[in-house]
Amino acid sequence: MGQTWTEKEYAITDAAYQDAVERKLRGHRINRSEIVDQCRRGLPERDPASIGPHLGNLTAARQELGLPALAEVAPFANRPAKLVNFLKTKHRLR
Repeated sequence: MGQTWTEKEYAITDAAYQDAVERKLRGHRINRSEIVDQCRRGLPERDPASIGPHLGNLTAARQELGLPALAEVAPFANRPAKLVNFLKTKHRLR
């Protein structure tokens, strides 16, 4: 069974994701593996194989909330409600 993601881990992954969104808006080419690598550096205790699927959950949750999302990271259908609630709080959404 997978390890539950913490709010600290959500903050690290969403920051890496948002950084990629901002770089893309400035005209930089975005590579999914670079986002995964940035997350891995910030989450050394996390199983690296879980980061890619988590980024898919992050894409799905961000799309659902109307936040900028990256086409380079395919959404996963079963994003956790806890992740949506975290993003609502962080980005001050209702």
